[in-house]
Amino acid sequence: MKIFSIILFFCLALNSVRADLVAHWPLDTSALDATGNGYDGEIQGGTVTYGQDGANTNTGSSASFPDNGHIDIPFNKALNPESFTVALWANASSTSGFASPITSRDDVGGGTSTHGFILYNDNTGIWNFWTGDGDPGWDRMEADFVEPNVWTHIALTFDATTDTKSIWINGSLAATETAPGQYSPNGTIELENLHIGSGQDNGLNFYFDGLIDDVGIWNEVLEESFIQNIMDNGIVSSFADPALSTPDTIMVDLDGTVQGLDIPIKNAGQTQSLTISAATFSDDSNFSVTTLPESIAPGQTGNITIAFNPLGTTGNFSADLQITSNDSLKPARIISISGLIRDPMLVSDQTLDLGKTTSGSLTITNSGATRGLNISAYNITGRDAEKFKVSGPASLTAGGGTGNVEVSFDSQGEEGNFIASLEIVSDDPLVPNAIIGLSAEVPFGDILVAWWPLDIDGTDASGNGFDGIIEGSLTSAEGANATTGGSLTFDGGSRIDVPFDQNLNPNDFTVTMWANALSTGGFASPITSRDDVNGGISTHGFIIYNDNGGNWNFWTGDGNPGWDTLPAGPVLTDTWTHLAISYDSITETKSFYVDGILATSDTAANQYSPNGTVEMEVLHIGAGQDDGLNFFFEGKIDDVGLFRAALSEEDINTIMTNGIGGFTGAARDLVITALNLGPSDGQITITFDSVSNATYIVERSTDLIIWYELTDNLNSDGETTTFTDLSLPAGTAKAFYRVRPL
Repeated sequence: MKIFSIILFFCLALNSVRADLVAHWPLDTSALDATGNGYDGEIQGGTVTYGQDGANTNTGSSASFPDNGHIDIPFNKALNPESFTVALWANASSTSGFASPITSRDDVGGGTSTHGFILYNDNTGIWNFWTGDGDPGWDRMEADFVEPNVWTHIALTFDATTDTKSIWINGSLAATETAPGQYSPNGTIELENLHIGSGQDNGLNFYFDGLIDDVGIWNEVLEESFIQNIMDNGIVSSFADPALSTPDTIMVDLDGTVQGLDIPIKNAGQTQSLTISAATFSDDSNFSVTTLPESIAPGQTGNITIAFNPLGTTGNFSADLQITSNDSLKPARIISISGLIRDPMLVSDQTLDLGKTTSGSLTITNSGATRGLNISAYNITGRDAEKFKVSGPASLTAGGGTGNVEVSFDSQGEEGNFIASLEIVSDDPLVPNAIIGLSAEVPFGDILVAWWPLDIDGTDASGNGFDGIIEGSLTSAEGANATTGGSLTFDGGSRIDVPFDQNLNPNDFTVTMWANALSTGGFASPITSRDDVNGGISTHGFIIYNDNGGNWNFWTGDGNPGWDTLPAGPVLTDTWTHLAISYDSITETKSFYVDGILATSDTAANQYSPNGTVEMEVLHIGAGQDDGLNFFFEGKIDDVGLFRAALSEEDINTIMTNGIGGFTGAARDLVITALNLGPSDGQITITFDSVSNATYIVERSTDLIIWYELTDNLNSDGETTTFTDLSLPAGTAKAFYRVRPL
């Protein structure tokens, strides 16, 4: 039988005074962690003075926090357990302003998603225990009034098994609540430091004014008698001697053979030897105890040797090891031991991209050593599941057997990018449901969905009929450059509404435009197509904001609460800026281009789903709310385009330089290709690309603001059409022409 040592896997845990006491900051002369676990703190931001009078004779000295000084302890998952107790002494100098003696919190997006815990001397002078569970806002629990200049012992607990949070004041239960959705740890999304003496994520606000003493964190819920003991006798009184220290949960590496494994046991006591009198497994035939350690001296480590026999089976194995010792506080301990024998084992690529083809294959392998892999189902799910079909082998032999999964694709006459997920259901004990991403592409014949030149109104010049309706007062102005014609000025209360159509909300998209803001801030939106259900409970669509920090910001929603933001740099007032936002559903990448240059991008799951997924809201140019009645843009907007593909940076630069009308990828019919002076003054002939059987309007301007209609009944000559202007006033220095369909 092979013997394996697993001491190295758990050397950090073995340094603890007790497995349940994670950290202890006495704050007598420093912010060092007295457990030896290494969770030492450092003073930041101001003054922290040690050596002050402590809460009682058993807690030693305390630390004073007179200004913005606080103690930061670097993030560690161990400081943020699922179930916990936090205990400390606090002596507040005042009773206002959300002053926090201790905080370990992760507040995403200004409250959009909150995690962790906070202890507050709140703005009404009440001790308050706040927790977050990932939803917007905080779950608040009030306790007793704060008594200024009086030492108060406070303990916070959360039991993840029962969903119960409680706050104890001076050893007595002050408040408790059992309910789901109250707490998830700091570190669930962002990894924020723990702060003693301040309350914000970064520790730069909600400073505590007063004294703090004898701070501890446990990874379990302490009983009332234990809380009262550490209040009366200090946290140091909870140190057992002898003290059995070992992880509560151990994962072992199983290889499918009969194995011997060493379970490390440390005596964390100071003076007394530790004796293990018994160790047994309950109700498990795969694990057994073979050897107990002899007496373990203080600070030393011994091993309980166990045997594992798979008995010809595979999959997950677990058992509870019950240990009896002379630990002075916990003579009975239970260690949960688990492991996995992965045989059979399905191995495959995680994605299959068919590209522009209609079929492809994926090789799958059984890397299990002794067992054949049985496949019970191939399922296709996701947005475009009905367009993919799959077939594959029902089994693979052990020891490297392979097979091909055949995937076919039919776009059913549609164009664009298509995605789905292939689920392979097998008897792989670790991954019984393997997920493989599928994708395919059918290039668009015309990627331009809508084009609003905004020369004089909200007409869609693409020919697709997505004309906008003006709400409020808009005035014509000079455009961004000579290729874009004129622009429209929005007065901070006006907008253009384009009625909802699913074609205006594609799965992949690019929006391009010129914007010239008169001011910064206020979440002013030059364009929005968004669906915000019940005030942010479920969000869909996209927004461009001149945000409250004066930055351009690209917001998207994917159905979850809140918005996914992508800031792209400062807004320059009274300056034309070319903006382009895009989303690629295949790569799950959103990008923001400013003046033709990629300013920022983000590739991540769950960033975007279109407006229309739940509610069908109007697209707004010049306003940002679902109904268009808020977040108005003040300034000029020009040459707005919506494409049903994520354009390249090269394409975006072409649009910025030549206008949407000059972008060949738009496959437009209205491009002026020639302008010729006639034989006499005042005679100019223009030639433009056109389509058969169409009628056009031709207009002229000398300043790109006021346009004079030359004809509204010019019939197409076919693929190209010419028009001669015979009415240009003599001596005109410059003239501009534009053509649009009737």
